[in-house]
Amino acid sequence: MPRGPRTGSHTGPRTGSHTGPFTGSRRRSFVATALSGALVAALGAGCSMFDSPPEPNDAARALAAALTSGDFANVPLKGTTGAKAGAFVKAAYKGLDALRPTVSLSELSHAEGSEKATATLFTRWDVSRTGPDWTYESKAAMTLVDGAWQVSWNPALVAPQLASDETLTIARKWPRRADIVDPTGGKIMTEREVAVVGIDKTKVAGGEAAASARRLAALLGIDPTRYAAKVGAAGARAFVEALTLRETDPVIEKNGAAIAKVKGALTVPAMKVLGPSRGFAAPILGSVGEATAEQVKASKGILEAGDSVGTNGLEFRYDEQLRGTPGLAVQAVKRGADGSVLDKRELFAEQSTEGQPLTITLDPKAQSAAEATLAKQTAHPTALVALRVSTGEILAAAVGPAANGSTLALAGKVAPGSTFKIASSLANVRKGATADTTLPCTESLTVNGRRFSNYTTYPKDKLGDIPMQTALAFSCNTAFISQHEKVSQDDLIAAAQSLGMGDKLDLPFTGFLGSVPPTDDAVEHAASFIGQGRVEASPLTMAVVLASVMKGQTLRPQLVAGAPALANPATPLDPTEAGVLRQELRAVVDEGSGKVLKPLGVEYAKTGTAEFGTKNPPDTHTWMVAGRGDIAIAAYNEVGDNGVTGSAPFIISFLKAYDLR
Repeated sequence: MPRGPRTGSHTGPRTGSHTGPFTGSRRRSFVATALSGALVAALGAGCSMFDSPPEPNDAARALAAALTSGDFANVPLKGTTGAKAGAFVKAAYKGLDALRPTVSLSELSHAEGSEKATATLFTRWDVSRTGPDWTYESKAAMTLVDGAWQVSWNPALVAPQLASDETLTIARKWPRRADIVDPTGGKIMTEREVAVVGIDKTKVAGGEAAASARRLAALLGIDPTRYAAKVGAAGARAFVEALTLRETDPVIEKNGAAIAKVKGALTVPAMKVLGPSRGFAAPILGSVGEATAEQVKASKGILEAGDSVGTNGLEFRYDEQLRGTPGLAVQAVKRGADGSVLDKRELFAEQSTEGQPLTITLDPKAQSAAEATLAKQTAHPTALVALRVSTGEILAAAVGPAANGSTLALAGKVAPGSTFKIASSLANVRKGATADTTLPCTESLTVNGRRFSNYTTYPKDKLGDIPMQTALAFSCNTAFISQHEKVSQDDLIAAAQSLGMGDKLDLPFTGFLGSVPPTDDAVEHAASFIGQGRVEASPLTMAVVLASVMKGQTLRPQLVAGAPALANPATPLDPTEAGVLRQELRAVVDEGSGKVLKPLGVEYAKTGTAEFGTKNPPDTHTWMVAGRGDIAIAAYNEVGDNGVTGSAPFIISFLKAYDLR
């Protein structure tokens, strides 16, 4: 048997005298006999009289391992069983998914010979891939019972002050989403007070819930069948959102009382990221909503179901910048019998990182004026774009109601019609023409069997050999097409590029700056001179073309402050060339189709129409571009008679509203 530590065998002083009844050899014989008997007795009991009590180290280390694994089979416990302790730890860790701690024995306090000990455990949780770990110490009381050490069970061994009716969970804590702001710092997209209206299924169930959903949907103006199905599919305790309304929404004023009477209907105050009004630059700004399953998967662990993300527009394109990064909080949660949260407290927190505001060039004054201008255009899709000439900043980009929230203003792809004659004029200038160079303006012109003619109301007194300035001012198609053998398609493409057309633009979506495809077909080439054939542009494109002329150099549009600028074209616009074009565009206002804009101070303009469809006669897109001061404007109407009646009114209305704001 192993020997224990020596504790000492002399209990009194040695005097050298004999005071007892045994002396000499008789005394030595008695002591030997006594020791021999004790040894035999000890051996018979299977231990040694020199053994010391076992050390508590093994039991303490077993406890540390069990707190990591949840298996308490090898831990001698006092106050509970290994099975119960294991079940508690399993339940406590369930809300942490695969996250588990690393627990180690850092210190053991035990006085020699004492039946009490204290184990100090060090616990580390790698809560996230970044940031500090969650660490803490806990103390386990240990008691020597019948020669073995037992650990006194305490739920606080699992986490600081954890109670027997609590479990652990991780809550992601997103920072407040950063704003989209205008150049002055004014908030455009920001959190605003709203009312979330829906059905609370704890107050209505079964067929009643479906009936309530239909009644509520009808009052809110949403699809009753679809919403009733959504309510039916939700859990028994769910609140099923139907619609989010602003405080000023007319639905609240009109149907608020009726909504309150729908059984199970509930209106919950909330904060939501919104623009200044429901339609304000909506196709550009986008919206914020719950992450889709695809977005969650693509985020590689950054997003979870229920997280808020940008769903389209700028909010989507710059979502990572705006949302920031979430912090984490480990919480102790107390739940009721039905699983509802009764109480929770925070045990550890990792701070979130704030998102960064996004500054855009939209001018609220100009955007509001543009939207007011198009607000009543419900018959056909319409759009208006305004640029600041000196900087290329997009000041306004609006669409009418019939555009159904599309990206028509910045990314539409339609034939620009005669507004493209600005590029055709530049191509002629590069072949030696000036504003005074005469071109043959005939009633019609045939190219490879295709007959081209002027618009039906073209003035008869402007036919014949006329200056290019006059041809542009009154928009003579045949005068420009007459140059198809002298000016190649490549010449037209280069001229268009010099005016800012043709590049890919990285906006919240793929912005469209126009296209002039190469072609060997003579008819298609002839049609390109008047902005038809396969030539395409967006309202943004034609605003850029005019702004380049006004500035005297190729303009690059900008929507997001600080975004990389596009490279200059192979042949940038020359100031002298631009001077010729400005002279022609002034003539449009002074004597041609743009005279209607002159009272508003417009200096440069050009109308345009482009036939499309299969009707006879075909429908026409209508255009008008106009420049005043430091602003270039393009207005588009999907269907109209001509630029003067179909699009110019938008520019007039916009400028009047803009001047008043």
